[in-house]
Amino acid sequence: MYYLRCQHCGHNNALRSEFLTFCEHCAKKLPNTFADWKQKNPEGEFEAYQQETAVYIDETPPKPGWVQQYLWPAGRRGVMLVLGLVFALVAVAGTYFGKEAVLTWFFPKVAQSWKYTSWETVTIGRQALEISSPVHLRVSDKALPEDLNGMVEYAKSYANQQGTGMQITVDMFSFKETVSNNLEEANNLAIKGIQGEPGVSELQYKSNPIPQTEIQGIMQEGSYLYKNAVKLSFYNLIMVKGQHRWLVSIRYRTDDNNGQEVAKRVFNSVKVKPLIVKR
Repeated sequence: MYYLRCQHCGHNNALRSEFLTFCEHCAKKLPNTFADWKQKNPEGEFEAYQQETAVYIDETPPKPGWVQQYLWPAGRRGVMLVLGLVFALVAVAGTYFGKEAVLTWFFPKVAQSWKYTSWETVTIGRQALEISSPVHLRVSDKALPEDLNGMVEYAKSYANQQGTGMQITVDMFSFKETVSNNLEEANNLAIKGIQGEPGVSELQYKSNPIPQTEIQGIMQEGSYLYKNAVKLSFYNLIMVKGQHRWLVSIRYRTDDNNGQEVAKRVFNSVKVKPLIVKR
């Protein structure tokens, strides 16, 4: 297959069509695009452009490695041996490089391309919250906090897939008419939830009220140490209106500047739409 190499990051971009313009890895403009080449060669065809400017890489499948040749035929014993080797390597890495290096590997930074790719804007939940995100948010219902047992009439949660470098969650609650739903309690419960998570220590945060005309809101911003190894930052956007409560939470590595920029952009997109009462 033909590839167009990026001069900025060195990534090879698959040249499948004449519309390839930006690098898939760093999102910067590629050199010698088909449009640029066409200006100098108005009668040239795409195939000629590929042969002249792109790099051809032979993608013929390589011969089977020793794992396929020797372990897979061994069946279950071979698989167990591979798993044993993997766990042993992880254990050795944790000892040799330290817990911080291993955990950092499991908490990657967000992809820089998130700042340039097309984001998904959706309206979710019966409480109608609109949010834009670089990742898909799907239903991720979970058990209610003990503090809310018997108080909630309706609850719904959404989250993105883990392992992307950023965790985005949206929790929505509708409280019973006999229950008091106020912003101060919501603020304290959000922090209590973080404090109660396993591996959290050195929690620091500040809360700032958000001016709203109809909806009361607080933005929590802080950080904590996870398992004494990785520093994580978080934003909590808490909003309350009548018997309804919204909690939008984002977490990312503290040393990730791109993560902070993406998080702020996500929060700036949040809107609570007028509630529709179904009869």
